[in-house]
Amino acid sequence: MLPIPSVRRPRSMRAVVALCIAGLTAVAIGPATVLASSSALASPTSLAGQSTLTAIPFTASGGGVTATGTAAITVHWTQPAILGSTFDPNLVRQGRTLNLSDSYTRTPTGAMSVDYTLQNLEVSWGSIGPLSLGSPTYTTSGNCNLIAGGTDYVCHLTSGQISLLDTSPIAGPFVKLSLATDVTVTPQGIATIRQATFGGNPGSTASLSLGESPITDLLVIPCTVGAGDTLDYGLGALSTTPGLSVKTSLVFDVGTSIPNPLFPFPDPLDPVIYITFASPTIDLGTTTGAIAVTGAGAAFDMGAVQKNNIPPVVNAGPSPYAGNEGTPIQFDGSASSSVCGFPTLRWDFSDGGVAFGAKPFHTFTDGRTYSGQLTATDATGLVSTTTFSIDVASLPPVVAAGPDTSSPWGRLVAFNGSATAPGTEDQATLTYSWDFGDGTPSASGGSGVLHAYTTPGVYTAKLTVTNEDGQSSSASRSVTVVKRTVSVGYLGDTAGTYDTQGVLSASLVDQFGSTVNGRSIAFTVNNAAAGAAVSNSSGIGSTAFTPLLDAGSYPTLATFAGDGLYVGSSGSGSIAIARKATMTTYTGALSGGPNKTITLSATLVDATGKALAFRTIVFKLGTQTKSAVTNAFGVASTTLQLNQKNAKYPLTATWTPVLADANHYVGSAASTTFSLQAR
Repeated sequence: MLPIPSVRRPRSMRAVVALCIAGLTAVAIGPATVLASSSALASPTSLAGQSTLTAIPFTASGGGVTATGTAAITVHWTQPAILGSTFDPNLVRQGRTLNLSDSYTRTPTGAMSVDYTLQNLEVSWGSIGPLSLGSPTYTTSGNCNLIAGGTDYVCHLTSGQISLLDTSPIAGPFVKLSLATDVTVTPQGIATIRQATFGGNPGSTASLSLGESPITDLLVIPCTVGAGDTLDYGLGALSTTPGLSVKTSLVFDVGTSIPNPLFPFPDPLDPVIYITFASPTIDLGTTTGAIAVTGAGAAFDMGAVQKNNIPPVVNAGPSPYAGNEGTPIQFDGSASSSVCGFPTLRWDFSDGGVAFGAKPFHTFTDGRTYSGQLTATDATGLVSTTTFSIDVASLPPVVAAGPDTSSPWGRLVAFNGSATAPGTEDQATLTYSWDFGDGTPSASGGSGVLHAYTTPGVYTAKLTVTNEDGQSSSASRSVTVVKRTVSVGYLGDTAGTYDTQGVLSASLVDQFGSTVNGRSIAFTVNNAAAGAAVSNSSGIGSTAFTPLLDAGSYPTLATFAGDGLYVGSSGSGSIAIARKATMTTYTGALSGGPNKTITLSATLVDATGKALAFRTIVFKLGTQTKSAVTNAFGVASTTLQLNQKNAKYPLTATWTPVLADANHYVGSAASTTFSLQAR
């Protein structure tokens, strides 16, 4: 290699190295044509877009050349195309689905370019450099179609060759550089919003995605659209965002240049001949991103909407229908249809009833066969009819005997049953019969009767109801007949005297105020049995009672134990027992002489004259005292030798109760005068 005295940049090259990195794309879609079917419409459009990708710092070398810097990348893409729509004019009619086909067609090939700015570019080769070349800009370009869907594809873009080193016209080395860009595109469908307008009034919209093949738009023309209204069909603004993967390469041309020995003859020979030694390609890396591409939509006039000419399909369901009187029967017209949506359905029945809708209910009041007609009317007024029949069965009445109840025996129980005829025409013909379950004759004539049970127990009363067709139904209720409750009122003595006969008495009255006779009433005093009595016709029972209780107040209780008709009960009271009075009578001597022996005696009896035995009576004569114990006859007797002076002295015989007697008796005393004198 010859020595290089200097490096000169050619006039055509102010910036040296172009670092190619894929950029974003602008797409233009040009005029669109619709493939003809019955009728085809077309509209040209263009899509375009631009995207700036992330800058790439690089250090690249090859063939002895090294370049460093940062590549800023912008991608541009344009695509002319045609939007088209194909449809059948006969389907531009109320209630029809248009089944039109929308298409996207490229016309002609799309164009892509990538702009590079190589910021802070430095280049060196061999022993030369690094040389700072500033921030030159470059562009790679080429054909690149905007494909609407499918698999990834690659577009190859190139730039012109740029001289980095050239010693001509002096013989020496040269270095030339070009950029190559490989853009891998991940395609997407082209989105648009379809808008239908009828007679200037907005209709439905739909989101569509245009692809490489025509797509079908199932636009339905509402029956509410007026016949004669113009259908304007529009595809709104187009948009797509394909993904990009941009790979950039530096392509070097390295060699030597020599003067052309034939220059300047013959003209126009170049004064320098370039001989290439190497053509290295240096990969600067790959950057990814996406590009938003947009374009104008299209509008098509599809002519006037024609009037619907297909009447509704009417279907009354599975005739004959079957059901029971008094029970709603559901009818099914859901298999009816219309191109104008589900039709309005009217059901007319031979009993005069009318119903509406797809699955209405209707109730028939009697059992027999009925007929009907179903009328279907669509939104444009077209009508279809069909007939059907219904077999309605007669049913026995539905009976309720009323709630279970409870009542004391002997009282009237109200039986208020009810019955409903499923067919209301049978209601007035129903007959009623009651069986009370106690063996008494049945009662007929109405749903409400009265009956009294004579014996407690649980009875089942049954109501049977029959309609005019002889069909019967029954229902039962339970009647619990219970014993009557009674009140026991204590009526006996509330005060008494020890060992003195009194009366215990009580009354029996049931819960309805009726006297209860012939029932035994047991009495207790102080919780001890005190006798019993049977109630008389006035419901009162009485018995004699002699209390042998200490003086005080004691509870009394009259108890009825209950029997097969009455529930037992009791009534309480109290009785106050007083001590029994006594009487002491002096029966001894009333006179005597000094130093003489006399007999002192007395008798002791209670208030009823009963002798009190074994009680001590104390005699007192003046200053002398003497005691004696009564015998079985209540007589106490003793002797006393007088040792006092002659005089008249008080003489007493006193009994004072002790121990248990203190709670039973009141003490007593007898007083008299004793005469002491010599004889």
